[in-house]
Amino acid sequence: MEKAGLNSADYWESADVDIRLNPKRSIDDSGLNEFLTEDCGIEAAVVMATSGTSGGFKFAVLPKKALLNSAGRVIGHCGLTGEDVWLAGLSGFHVGGLGIYARAYMAGSRLVDFPGHWERDGRRLVSVIEENGATLTSMTPTHLHDLVSHGMKAPSSLRGLLLGGGKMEPILVDRARQLGWPVWPSYGMTEACSQIATSTDGSIDHLPVLEGWELRTDGEERLAIRGESLFAGYAIKESAGWRFDEARDGEGWFVTGDRCVLEKGILQFRGRVDDLVKVSGELVSISRLNSLAGRIAHDHGMDVAVVAVPDERRENSLVLVVEASRSGGREMLSWINAELDPIERIGRAVSVEKLPRTEIGKLDRDTLQSEAMAALDN
Repeated sequence: MEKAGLNSADYWESADVDIRLNPKRSIDDSGLNEFLTEDCGIEAAVVMATSGTSGGFKFAVLPKKALLNSAGRVIGHCGLTGEDVWLAGLSGFHVGGLGIYARAYMAGSRLVDFPGHWERDGRRLVSVIEENGATLTSMTPTHLHDLVSHGMKAPSSLRGLLLGGGKMEPILVDRARQLGWPVWPSYGMTEACSQIATSTDGSIDHLPVLEGWELRTDGEERLAIRGESLFAGYAIKESAGWRFDEARDGEGWFVTGDRCVLEKGILQFRGRVDDLVKVSGELVSISRLNSLAGRIAHDHGMDVAVVAVPDERRENSLVLVVEASRSGGREMLSWINAELDPIERIGRAVSVEKLPRTEIGKLDRDTLQSEAMAALDN
């Protein structure tokens, strides 16, 4: 299905299963369509790949009715109308991008596709908004960082900029709003078919929860969600073949990998429970990278580890840490990156005298990250 048809009745009323995968990532979906349609009897759904905690891919199955339910909730929460003009600037193989088309279809809004690729100075984005009188768009914190760093002022027609897909820093949002960008911070996930909580006043710490969601947390602040916008489950490929996991308990609750605080319909995001980190809006598994890096390093008699360090633009940068007793960090970095997808590739290698470990021999992740950051500063 081509992108141009994503806001049409032909797409949303079709019984087809649409598998939408990021072309920049190596993802094996062989046999998936047949498994879902023939073995599981699934129809009228969109399938997107998402990283599992072990580093492998799971395929989230999103019923079109759940996606449209989510779109309707966002329309009501944010006050969207048929008079709005959407600029679709996010990729349609992410739920944040697909959600734009669902909302435009539900509200009867005009939609304009962003031409070409993102340019870091943001001039093309501003030009397209101005030329089309766009009133709404969506972007990630990486995109917003670029706009702010280049001092780009918001076009006068824009009344809402939905921000999501990564960590949102208060100073970034404040600077963007000073430049006129009407930032609406949001919290959501693929499994929720888009947004769970969104602020239209610029607040990133206190996000009002959309109607239709039931939320709860456990003693460790781990968030569970339930509602009509919830996905159907995961298709998972194993050595014996495909299996389907509904990924919820008997009462319909899906336990997420996020830590949050809830109070009177307001959500505060605390962080991730697992080791997944976001790099330019893409989830990357640190466990997977360490497993691969460790295997390659072992073959060369080296000891290495991969850590994520905060990055102003990309939210996180990936760093290879090599014990100083061994040389060849640059070569090792090249060997490892040759086996990774572009979004997973490690940017830099640094050396430490000895990889820090706990009393039982496990890597001391906190100390390792601190030493990596110190080495980057030198």
